[in-house]
Amino acid sequence: MNIELNSQRPVVYRPYRLSYHEREKVREMIDEMLEAGIIRESTSNYASPIILVRKKNGGVRLCVDYRLHNSLTVKERYPIPIIEDEVARLSGQAWFITLDLMSGYYQVPIAEESKHLTAFVTPDGHYEYNRMPFGLANAPAVFQRMMNHVLGQARFSKATVYLDDLLIFGVTPFECITRLEEVLRLLENAQLKLNLSKCSFLQTKIDYLGYEISAAGMRPGSAKIQSVVDFPLPKNVHNVRQFLGLVSYFRKFIQSFAQIAYPLTKLLKKNSMWEWTTVQQDSFDILKSKLVERPVLALYDPTAETELHTDASKIGIGGILLQRPMGSQDPFHPVAYYSRQTTPEERNFHSYELETLAVICALKKFRVYLLGKPFKVITDCSALRSTFEKRDLIPRIARWWIALQEFDCHIEYRPGTKMGHVDALSRNPTYDTDSTDHVRYPPVLVISDEDWLLTLQLGDPELCRIRDIVSSKLDPKGLAYVRDNYVLKDNKLFRCIDGDKENVRWVVPKGARWQLCKMNHDDIGHVGYEKTLERMKKSYWFSKMKRFIKKYVSACIDCAYAKKAANGREGLLHPIEKVAIPFHTLHIDHLGPFVKSKRGFTHTLNVVDSFTKFLFIKPVRSTSTKNVINALQDIFDIFRAPDRLISDRGSCFTAHAFRRFCLERGIKHVLNAVASPRANGQIERYNRTILDCLIAQNLRDNEKEWDNKIGKLQWGLNNTIQKTTGKTPAEIMFGTAMNSEVKPALNAVVNDTHRVTDLTDLRTEVKEKIDEAQAVQKERYDRNRHAARTYSKGDLVKITKVAFQGKGQSTKLMPSYEGPFKVIKVIGSDRYRVAPIAGFEGMKGKRKTTVAADRMKPWIHVASLCLDESENEQSDTESIE
Repeated sequence: MNIELNSQRPVVYRPYRLSYHEREKVREMIDEMLEAGIIRESTSNYASPIILVRKKNGGVRLCVDYRLHNSLTVKERYPIPIIEDEVARLSGQAWFITLDLMSGYYQVPIAEESKHLTAFVTPDGHYEYNRMPFGLANAPAVFQRMMNHVLGQARFSKATVYLDDLLIFGVTPFECITRLEEVLRLLENAQLKLNLSKCSFLQTKIDYLGYEISAAGMRPGSAKIQSVVDFPLPKNVHNVRQFLGLVSYFRKFIQSFAQIAYPLTKLLKKNSMWEWTTVQQDSFDILKSKLVERPVLALYDPTAETELHTDASKIGIGGILLQRPMGSQDPFHPVAYYSRQTTPEERNFHSYELETLAVICALKKFRVYLLGKPFKVITDCSALRSTFEKRDLIPRIARWWIALQEFDCHIEYRPGTKMGHVDALSRNPTYDTDSTDHVRYPPVLVISDEDWLLTLQLGDPELCRIRDIVSSKLDPKGLAYVRDNYVLKDNKLFRCIDGDKENVRWVVPKGARWQLCKMNHDDIGHVGYEKTLERMKKSYWFSKMKRFIKKYVSACIDCAYAKKAANGREGLLHPIEKVAIPFHTLHIDHLGPFVKSKRGFTHTLNVVDSFTKFLFIKPVRSTSTKNVINALQDIFDIFRAPDRLISDRGSCFTAHAFRRFCLERGIKHVLNAVASPRANGQIERYNRTILDCLIAQNLRDNEKEWDNKIGKLQWGLNNTIQKTTGKTPAEIMFGTAMNSEVKPALNAVVNDTHRVTDLTDLRTEVKEKIDEAQAVQKERYDRNRHAARTYSKGDLVKITKVAFQGKGQSTKLMPSYEGPFKVIKVIGSDRYRVAPIAGFEGMKGKRKTTVAADRMKPWIHVASLCLDESENEQSDTESIE
């Protein structure tokens, strides 16, 4: 083997990390390969990493990750034999012998000048191959060239070899034995060794390269069509839809497809009654026969454009090999079908692993058609395309992708809606007798859901008693109820619905109720109560099933965290009382950040008087506590300290220094409930107005001069009539209107017209208007809401999670709630003080906080749900005693 790369840049990787036990195994295998002369120590500037993959017998195999190496390799164009030509040469032969080489690739030497290119690195050393390793891109072509060279002229008249499939043929047993002796001598001269356990001698019928060959002639191998021939008889509308998905993909090749399929498509219509008569059976049989006969099932053409379509599901994997003439725009024709059931272990695989398994199994099945030629693998798993570039693969995937390296293919993604033909095979798999997986897992060990339920039925004393009553021919008084409502079919106990012996459901023993709820709720995406009930009652029945399912779904922890409540909006409006005294209550908040101004300001601290609506806008350089205190002190020095100050829970307002500042001045500081901006709505509404006005004023000016507009904006808002009070904030604060800056000549007229002599009457009038406005706002807010649930001290609750989206992050899949928290104080006005509970995951770092009732839900108390025998359900056998 000679290796040529199209790049002079060495392929270099650091060794993948291995555990101590794995490193010991690698050292043992390296020593064995060194002793056998397969590898040698290396000083090459190339270094591909190794991967340890698990073998079927539980051992491990050392493989080299040559993916990057193969992408740079100049591909050999040595011709792979044409399958049709090789098979045609066997016409008239009656006896056959197949031979298998022992570790075939290791029997091919590597050219001295190419050995350094095969170098690989382990955590303990650097080595290179003397013999051809598995996983190199050109290995199949080199192996075919070697076998052709070894057999020489014998491969034309006495034997045929397709890669590692070496076949000797003859008309008589004597002729076959004579040719065997000659071939063995050729192999001996080449110093090649055979694996006797995998050789077979003097067979009269063999499967070779996808064909069944015997003295009677040759025909396509049954494995090519067995998946369609054994397609199970549809039992419901879902099965019919799957079958039509398979055949519809090839409808262009089936004459009068619509007419043939009409009896089946009629079953898919809405409100159509399910029926399976001879009409549907004939349509089903005709369509299956059309799929496995020409012109649908085409003969393999080595020069044609080739695609392999694969799909996987929990119950099976499937693949279809398709071809069309090179350069043609005709539709692809199927060449062969493949499907098999998944083993119990494989059903636990991740969907990505299942899709990869489907590709590898299909490649193994159609290996004789695909080796040595470029082709596409079409799958509905988009993640498979990126696997070629992954550095760290789990051992199972690594073993599969190492096996893929001998093929010249690339992965193409296609949506699942366009893969219905192969999806039908994966969801209706047949038993693959050629699969080694089924040798390890015999069919008797594949336990279905029905088998599982039957074993639990047989172990339930109550259901055993019902079975005895139903199966007994005696008719004691009082047993008619059981006989009328239960029936045994195939030794399985069913419940008759509405007394109809044909409309029956599985009777679920108590030991299986939790598992069935998990299968129909947790395992399919945590659907709601109604969907879970609808799924289960189609096939199952047990006493008080609705109540059990409802409580099970209500007790689901994952749903408690993830799902938002579907009931109406909770919590009524609790307006803040407006005392008719200026500076009794102030609302404060920051607005920003803005572009840093020339004077260094980045935010504004906005302060509004609750009663007069008088506004203060203070530019600040940051939102630190120090800047807040300085800005407030300026205001308090001119007016006075308020009785009450309302803010959100920004760090500057919760700091110890700010609490001390308020305490020293006798200010009652009220912090909003978390994520409840309506509690500080006065300033939140002003923030929006201030921001809109700043944007409009600064459109034509330097953005770094926004702070120069603050004074004029503040004056304008304080001297504009407020909708609720009907007066300007300045007039309510000072008892008189301010001078006009727009037309100073009008100031005299304005002052004479709007001068207020009785400030008490003005503020009384304003107080009445504010009260009326608050009543209207409360009525409008409460119109579509209901009173909030009340909680008591000590209750456990969950609270809605506040999602803060970072750069490049999505909050779509974040849980809706977090908790549990304990209520430690009832504050009033639907607000509660809650504290995290130590020991729960995710509670570390959480602090006590105040939460509004509309952001709270009761925590789940599983013990209070009485989900099992504690409900004192009365069984059917108890009712007849």
